[in-house]
Amino acid sequence: MGSIQKQGIRNALITYTGVVIGFVSLLFIQPNLLKPEELGLTRILIAAASLIATILPLGVTSITAKFFPYFRNETKSHHGYFGFMLLFPLFGSFLCGILIYTFKNAIINQYVTQSLLFTRFFDLLLPFAIIISLNMALNAYSASLFKTTLTMLFEGIIARILFIFLLIIYYFHWIDLPQFMYLFVVIYLLQAISMVIYIYNIDKPSLKIDTTHLKSIGVGKLVKFGLLMTLAGFSSISLKHLDTLFIGKYMSLEYVGVFAVSAYISLVIEIPLTSLERITHFKVSQAWANKDIESIKKIYYQSVKYLMLIGGLLLIGITTNIHELLSLLPEIYQKGAIVSIIACVGGFLNIATGVNTSILFTSKKYIYGTYLLFFLFVLAFVLNIILIPLYGIEGAAMATALSSLIYNAVKYFIIWKNFKMQPYDSSSLKILFVIVFVFMICYFLPLVDNAIVSMLLRSTVITVMYLGLTYLLNIVPEFHKYIPFVKK
Repeated sequence: MGSIQKQGIRNALITYTGVVIGFVSLLFIQPNLLKPEELGLTRILIAAASLIATILPLGVTSITAKFFPYFRNETKSHHGYFGFMLLFPLFGSFLCGILIYTFKNAIINQYVTQSLLFTRFFDLLLPFAIIISLNMALNAYSASLFKTTLTMLFEGIIARILFIFLLIIYYFHWIDLPQFMYLFVVIYLLQAISMVIYIYNIDKPSLKIDTTHLKSIGVGKLVKFGLLMTLAGFSSISLKHLDTLFIGKYMSLEYVGVFAVSAYISLVIEIPLTSLERITHFKVSQAWANKDIESIKKIYYQSVKYLMLIGGLLLIGITTNIHELLSLLPEIYQKGAIVSIIACVGGFLNIATGVNTSILFTSKKYIYGTYLLFFLFVLAFVLNIILIPLYGIEGAAMATALSSLIYNAVKYFIIWKNFKMQPYDSSSLKILFVIVFVFMICYFLPLVDNAIVSMLLRSTVITVMYLGLTYLLNIVPEFHKYIPFVKK
């Protein structure tokens, strides 16, 4: 087995272990060890810092991914690319710092009424964003060296375990809230320090830039590409965090916490898509390079069918059990049941369109994707402003779900019009029938007093019915041979 395959397997194991830890942490540990407004504080700080951190490095992560091969030369320390790379977050930090503190009072005034606790820790925002952006740059450099395991290990497992430990010592009042928040940021700083040590251990990079080699590639070309990708990256990441920032503006921080927990549940539905895209992205890219359109069509069609099937099962399981699941948390979190349902529907709409993002962004029409992401940012911005004052946290969930629906619908039509690819057929209709039928049956099943027993019984019925109908309707006959008790 090659080193890339081994690293891929390790990364997959780390990713799914991290997902489990993150799920348990946000859904059960944090709601019980933090007050809702304290949980909301950590979420809104992450959201704001992540948005700034997307702009701050000025696209150097994308520059590294695309142009590092032109610098690669171990004997010459990659022509000092490491030093060149660090100039971007350094310059970006200077610009963002000027902007943030120029408009500090205006920003604080937006949150002082509903989210006063956030304004108390406003000065943590810029250092936190700088640390996140530095981590992004270091992770991209490490990935360009084909060394990603440490990054995955720290982000996926170590950071989450450290945070749980931090929660425990705060819960027992061994530290106060300011110390908790500063140590929360320090966890991200530890990742940056460990990455620098790791990179110097495996690569011995140089801070001295080979200006002659840099000029031969073209500084302007690199900067232009980086700024374009900054726009795309900011638009993309804003979809994950805009709702949190607007909830903090219009509602109290405790509702930011309720929304964070409720919306996080829906991410379970999108895990299969995330995992599949990591596998198919490079295959689709290679197929475009080889002009192998039939392979891309096959990947597109199969991704839609399999993801709709898996996503449908998860959608039914979560939406029919959501009230019992939230009943295990403090009472305030039960207000987020509708948020979870709307977010799950939005998540299902996202994965039901398959790997359309990989197909569009690896094609020659990738610029359409960039324009589309910017349009989506504007749309999500407007929808949050309109819907949150009207419907509260449910309005935030609606804004995200509607944005996802429109985004994927436009991607579908771009691919259909430009590449004549259409992934839906009779199997798609069968899957929709199974989803609706099983949901209607299981929604009206009698409840059991014990929430855990009720979830187990309902989930068992859902799984048996769903898989049984999938088999009877012959939706995935290619897998029937793997069923032990079914003969040819």
